[in-house]
Amino acid sequence: MKHYSTVVSMCKQLMSTAHFQPDVCTISIIINCLCRLNRVDLGFSALGIALKHGFQLGAYSLNPLLHGLCKNSCLAEAVKLVQKMEDKGYTCDVFTYGIVINGLCKAGKTINAIKILEQMYGNGRFKPNSDCYNPIIDSLCKERNIKQALTLFEDMISRSVVPDAYTYNSLIRGLCNMGDWDKVLALFETMKDQGIAPDVVTFNTLIYGLCQSGKWEKAQRFLSCMVESGISPDVYTYNALISSHCKSGQWEKAVQLFKSMIECGILPNIVTFNAVLDALCKGGKTTEALNLVEQMIHRGVKPDLVTYNSLLHGLCLSGQWRGATSLLNRMKDEEVPPDVVTFNSVVDALCKKGRTKDALTVLQVMTQRDLNPDHITYSCLIYGMCNTSQWGEATRLFDEMVGLGILPNILTLTDLFDALSKEGMTEEARKAFEERFQYGMEVSKISFNMLLHDYCLHGKIDKAEKVFSFMVLKGHIYGFLYNLGQ
Repeated sequence: MKHYSTVVSMCKQLMSTAHFQPDVCTISIIINCLCRLNRVDLGFSALGIALKHGFQLGAYSLNPLLHGLCKNSCLAEAVKLVQKMEDKGYTCDVFTYGIVINGLCKAGKTINAIKILEQMYGNGRFKPNSDCYNPIIDSLCKERNIKQALTLFEDMISRSVVPDAYTYNSLIRGLCNMGDWDKVLALFETMKDQGIAPDVVTFNTLIYGLCQSGKWEKAQRFLSCMVESGISPDVYTYNALISSHCKSGQWEKAVQLFKSMIECGILPNIVTFNAVLDALCKGGKTTEALNLVEQMIHRGVKPDLVTYNSLLHGLCLSGQWRGATSLLNRMKDEEVPPDVVTFNSVVDALCKKGRTKDALTVLQVMTQRDLNPDHITYSCLIYGMCNTSQWGEATRLFDEMVGLGILPNILTLTDLFDALSKEGMTEEARKAFEERFQYGMEVSKISFNMLLHDYCLHGKIDKAEKVFSFMVLKGHIYGFLYNLGQ
C-alpha cells in the first residue's frame, strides 16, 4: 500500500511516549520509509539515533540509505558508506553491492560498476547474482558496446549465475539496435530453451526493432506468437506497429491496427493518436483526421503540439486556409503555443501556392512571437520567390538568412540552382544568384559532388547534367575529377 508517511508519523508518536524504547526493527522501518519518501537526510538522522542506542545495524537497515543516495546521484557518498559498513563490521550482503552497481550504471559509470563486480569475486565474500550483472549488461547495451555485454553474459553463465528475463531483454534490445537479427533470433530461442518465458517487454522489444528496420511481416508474426503465448499486447506493442506503418505511408494498415487495438480493449495514448493523425493528414484525409481529434478528446486524451502541427500541415497542403486559421486560434485557446515547425508548415504551403506575400507576413508573425526562423523557413521562402520569379526578394532572403548565422543547406542550394536553370532571368539577377550559390556552397561546405548525388538520388538527371555543365563552365571540373579518383 506504500503508506510511508503514515508509518513515519506513527513511529514519531510512539517515540514521543515516555516508556517506548526503539529497537533495531523499528529504526530500520523508519529509515526505509524516510528513504522511500526521498528524505535520505532524515534517514541518516534515524541512523544516528540507532547508533546512539548502541544498536548493531546490518544490511537490512543500511541498504535503503544506499538506495536513497544512489537515487539522488550521491554515488561518492554511497561508495564511502559501503566502505564504512565494511570497516565497522556492519553486515553487508549481495544486495548492498547490487544497489551500488545499479546506481553507477544509471549514472553512466559502467567501468566503475565492472570494477565492483570484479572486487566481489576478488574478496570472495559474496557471489554476484543476476541483480549485479543485469545493470552492467543493460548499460553496456545502451552504450552500444554489445560485444562486451555478450562477453559478460558468457562470464555470468560460466560462473553459474542464472540469467533471467531482464538479462535476455537487455541483450535482445542491444542486438536489435545493432540490427544483428541472426543473433537476436538465436538469443530468443536460447531464452525459451533455458525455460525463461519471454514477457511483454521481450515481444515489444522485438516488434519495435523489427518495425524500425522495416521488417513488418516478421513483426506481425511476433505479434501472433505473443498472443499465442498468452501474453496480451499493450499500447506500446500497437504503437510500434502503427508508427512504422504510418512512416512507410501505409496509413490504411495503420488505421486497421488502430481499430483492432480499440476492439481488444487497449486504450490508445497520445503517441498512438498522433501517429495515425499524421498518416491521415499526409494521405490527404483531413476530414478523417479532424474527426479523430474529436474522438481523441472524447476519450480524455488532450491534443498536444505534435497533434496540431500534423493537422495544420494537412490543412495547409489541401489549401484549407480557413480551417488552418481556425486551428491556429484553437491552439491559442488551448494554450498550446505554436513552434517553428507549426509556422514552417504554413510558410511551406503558402509558398507552394504562390502566396509569397502571405508567407512573408507569417515570417513577421514568427519574429513578433520571438520564434527564430530556421533554414527550413528560409528555404521555403526562397523556393516561393524563385518559383514566382521574384529574384531580388530571393537574394534578399538569402542574405538575411546568412546574416542571421543560418547556413544554407542542400535544399536551399538546389532551389538557387534550379532558378539559375530557368529562362527569363536578367543578367544582373543571374550574376547575383551565381554569387549567392557559390558563396552558399563555400560556407556550408557542400561540394558539387554532393549536389550531383542529391539530384541523381531524386531522379533529376537533367538537373544533374546542368550542374555538371555549370562546373565545366566555372572551371570546377578538375577538382571534381581529382576527388573522384581518390
